[in-house]
Amino acid sequence: MQQNTEIHAIDQDSDYYPDSLRNIMSPPRILYARGNLDLLVSSLGVAIVGTRNATTNGLKITNRIARHCVSLGATVVSGLALGIDAEAHRGCLDVAGNTIAVLAHGLHTAEPKANQQLGYQILESGGLWVSEHPEGARASRQNFVPRNRIQVGLSKCSIIVESDVRSGTTTHAKFCVQEKHPLFAVIPQEGNPLKLHCKGPEMMVRDMGAKALVTKDDYSLIKTALNL
Repeated sequence: MQQNTEIHAIDQDSDYYPDSLRNIMSPPRILYARGNLDLLVSSLGVAIVGTRNATTNGLKITNRIARHCVSLGATVVSGLALGIDAEAHRGCLDVAGNTIAVLAHGLHTAEPKANQQLGYQILESGGLWVSEHPEGARASRQNFVPRNRIQVGLSKCSIIVESDVRSGTTTHAKFCVQEKHPLFAVIPQEGNPLKLHCKGPEMMVRDMGAKALVTKDDYSLIKTALNL
């Protein structure tokens, strides 16, 4: 494992630059990484993303899905944002899994500040931070949409848990469609008894070809997408 304080600049000719990322449209010219570089070349990634305004039940489902992905040998990829993203990382760490945080700023720190401790826990647990922005670059609104393509490029499939129709999460789903990348969305059972924020996921299933995850029995679809 690499020292988790050092920031590495990885160009497309590097052995550490993942083939899956190199093959997306507009791959980052340089990928900055801090932490366990081996995850870039040895991991089977699953991106788990969703709304910052998550419900309690949405967080529980996210945690359960993250744990399930770890049980399959997958690395959880997310964005360290409030809500679903942070819970995806937590669920992974709860069972000593590997996780990658794709950040929208330089790797000198982790943002948002509310998740900074979680970010450092990821490094201390053998995980990884990555970004296309150099050390010192600050987060800005224009950086958040493009990082979705990196999350897609570092994973074999993506899982959406709670979102609005118009959101950054929908942008992630659009990248999945563009890249012909397997996409899953958590859909409530009839009547939405858990009161999930489900307008975005329902639209993704209806209009974007996402496969629905309604109950735990549907998690077998994730295993199939990973070719396991």
